[in-house]
Amino acid sequence: MKSTYSTGLLWLMFYIYATVNGDCNRGIATRMIKDQLKTLENSVNMAVDDNSCCNPKPKIPVAFHAELGSNRIYKGGSVWVFDNVVTNVGNAYNPKTGKFTTPSKGIYLFNWYTLSNPGKVSHAGLYVNGKMKGRQASNNQGNDKKYITAGSSIVLALEKGDLVYIMDAHGRTSDVKSSWTAFGGVQQG
Repeated sequence: MKSTYSTGLLWLMFYIYATVNGDCNRGIATRMIKDQLKTLENSVNMAVDDNSCCNPKPKIPVAFHAELGSNRIYKGGSVWVFDNVVTNVGNAYNPKTGKFTTPSKGIYLFNWYTLSNPGKVSHAGLYVNGKMKGRQASNNQGNDKKYITAGSSIVLALEKGDLVYIMDAHGRTSDVKSSWTAFGGVQQG
């Protein structure tokens, strides 16, 4: 398109020169300029019809929600594996490792909930690449007949390839109840 534009500009300059100097070939120059303008117009229309400059490919949505498939006891330092996947749009959550891998740079919202068994604790922390970013506490040590639940959420700006997962926030053993313990997330906008 650059060469078409340059050629059209040359013909326009030729036409102006011919008009100012009374050149008898103005008819030829006029036709040549019109042809060049038509070629330029067609090039512009092709670029606009392509839409690639104005409408980039839509982002693939990313969202997941997974629960524990059964009651679990996790030793301190163990990643909690939520193996009962309810939603995994974009397949960024791995139910074998319990880790969510960010597919692209962006803003993400995560939530996690735990239900501690009677007389037990679970202090769930959300980790990104080994660093705790959020936590909640479900301390049920003083009661051996009731369940205690806790939940939390966080919004994080993350880079492509970051690993997000849940572990005990204090490195202690956690005793949690099946489907009442869950982990989920979604990429924003």
